Amino acid sequence: MIEDTKKKIAIIGGGVAGLCAGIYGQRAGYETAIYEKNSSFGGSCSGWYREGFAIDNCLHWLTGTQKGTLTNELWRDLGVITDDTKIIKRDYFWASEYYGQVVHLWPDPEKTRAEMLNLAPKDAEEINSFIDFAKIANDAVSFPKNNPKQIAESIGSVTKVIPPKDFLVKSMRYMGLRNEDWVKRFKSPLIQKLILDFCPKEYESYWLILAYSFYISGNGDLIEGGSIKLAQILRDNYISSGGKLYLNTPVKKVKLDRKEYINSIKDEIGNIIKEITVRKASGIVLESGDFVDADYIIVACDINYAFNNLISKKYAPITLKEIYKDRLKYTFYSAFQVAFSVDDEFDVVPDSLTFPCAEFEVGYQKYNRIGVKNYRKYGEYIAPKGKTVIQVSLDQYEKDCRYWKKLYETDKKKYSDTKKNIANAILNEIEKKFPEYDGKINILDIWTPYSYLKRNNDTNGSFMRFITTALSVNAFLSQEILGLDNVILAGHYLRYPGGLPTAAQTGKDAIEIIKNKQGKKLFIKETLKKIEKEIATVGNDLVNMV
Repeated sequence: MIEDTKKKIAIIGGGVAGLCAGIYGQRAGYETAIYEKNSSFGGSCSGWYREGFAIDNCLHWLTGTQKGTLTNELWRDLGVITDDTKIIKRDYFWASEYYGQVVHLWPDPEKTRAEMLNLAPKDAEEINSFIDFAKIANDAVSFPKNNPKQIAESIGSVTKVIPPKDFLVKSMRYMGLRNEDWVKRFKSPLIQKLILDFCPKEYESYWLILAYSFYISGNGDLIEGGSIKLAQILRDNYISSGGKLYLNTPVKKVKLDRKEYINSIKDEIGNIIKEITVRKASGIVLESGDFVDADYIIVACDINYAFNNLISKKYAPITLKEIYKDRLKYTFYSAFQVAFSVDDEFDVVPDSLTFPCAEFEVGYQKYNRIGVKNYRKYGEYIAPKGKTVIQVSLDQYEKDCRYWKKLYETDKKKYSDTKKNIANAILNEIEKKFPEYDGKINILDIWTPYSYLKRNNDTNGSFMRFITTALSVNAFLSQEILGLDNVILAGHYLRYPGGLPTAAQTGKDAIEIIKNKQGKKLFIKETLKKIEKEIATVGNDLVNMV
């Protein structure tokens, strides 16, 4: 007799994608367990404490703070946001300074427009276009979306209110336009600095426009507690649902059975379109050598690491191979970051400010601007009363990660000294800019691209997904793996534009994929049960006849 058993899911990675997969897996009735290599959970969405001060490694804003949006519904379903959650409104989204002039991205887009036009009247056409499109794009592409079709559907809903021609004209103006080319349309160096201060030159212009559009709609604010709180909520909800979280438990590989199967791909009416050879995973092997059996595996970590170390390169999709092969088309970036404690609230910068400074070098990059972020508003947990934490993040690239990796592996003392020297140089520039805080600022912690590589196995130290455009064929990668029947991917690397909502959604979708697969198997199982019952009935009838 065929018996029903509770299916086991092994989840590799305790970040947002892994935790969300665990939560939805438990709700669906599966037996789930998460295996995390580090002593803490959250992955890139993490924070830690130094000397009584909290350091937030991830959250500058959270897409989905506006009630009624799709992403807000996702966070509410996960318990991250409730009616009691304190939503923190920031004073402004971004601010940049150049030769004493400061330009802001205010909550009121018309205030931003007026300020920009006053500072750069010769750029009126580009300024008006930017602000107009930010207002039009307000939640037009509300993340998360699963694929280009859903994005198109959401845009279609917007064009029912906004004339399609207007939306199309504005969209085409920025289609495939990267920041390094966008800034050339402006004459004002101040506006140019604002764009390039916000994110690397390789990013497409849509990223700033959409991010700002979410902010002005109230859909890009903060939740009190930042990354630490968000990760803690997910962890607590997962554990309370019966899930198991194993920290300090790195996974060595996904164990694949030797046996091969034939899977038939059918069309809507049941005709076989294609037959492919597939294998199944029997479980995972931990670094300790222990084997953990599982019916399904969800790999929720760096996608490149997954195929190179946990599964096999031969199962990597062609699109992914192209991404890691074509360095001219796809860019990876990381960051050199420093956190400082301030013996004051540092109210001279209520949120953030990027300003010019004396040139200094980090890795292979040279910098003449520093962006300071004030974390006081994140909540009382950030620092003792009357004090705060400020952080500086500097964009780094693939070759910089190699620089820091080599330095660490060849001379750990030099690695540490180099970090400190750079941090002190940054500190001196901050004190020059804000002399009233001279002697009140101290270094709390310093981390490099290699820190991300070592901690999270992030390829090239890249804590964000590779940079593509929304229309790139590689902007959306499949969560299913061709040739493997029961191994599913999850994580923000899989979909444009990445980030926390994408990670959470892919965790949820991984369970949906498994449920669909399981549904087909249950159908077969139920059919076999009926056949067994019929055979048994026939057998009894024969006995009775005899």
